Amino acid sequence: MESSKKESSGILSFRRIQVVSYVWLVGSLGLVFYAVLSFLGLKRKVAASILLFDNVYMCDEIESPFVMGIFKPSIYLSSKIPKEVWDSILKHENAHIKRADHIWKLLGYGLLVVYWFHPLSWAAYILFCKDLELACDEKATKDMDKKQRADYCEALLTCSMKRKKVDVCPIAFGEVGVKERIK
Repeated sequence: MESSKKESSGILSFRRIQVVSYVWLVGSLGLVFYAVLSFLGLKRKVAASILLFDNVYMCDEIESPFVMGIFKPSIYLSSKIPKEVWDSILKHENAHIKRADHIWKLLGYGLLVVYWFHPLSWAAYILFCKDLELACDEKATKDMDKKQRADYCEALLTCSMKRKKVDVCPIAFGEVGVKERIK
């Protein structure tokens, strides 16, 4: 009698492990699928971009500037953004590229794919993305005087006002948390 109880509890625990494994796999694949769809949607939006110079492109389909790519990251500017703020935007986006944030963000997203079930993983990823933005702001404004910093803040506001929704893509950067960044 005891051996049949041990066998049934062993089978039951094996089934629980299988169910939990399937749930984890579905969640992880869901995040990978979401990332791929986001990337393909963003690629479709920027397909008709015009090369301005180097790795900087102009696009009518986007609202806010961002960096996209892994091996050859490119900067995409919205055609709706005035030329007066391009210099500030390019400093910021180039700071992302110099710091290899496009690689770090992908690695962070990879960790989220593995540990998606833990709420602290989500909090860590969100804070990590904010920290990337703040670090780039600091790097971009490090050698600026007060007037240039004011122009930089104006560029942040210009970019954030046009934004209606946040596109989440692990290999693209967008502007988030403008109020905190200006402070």
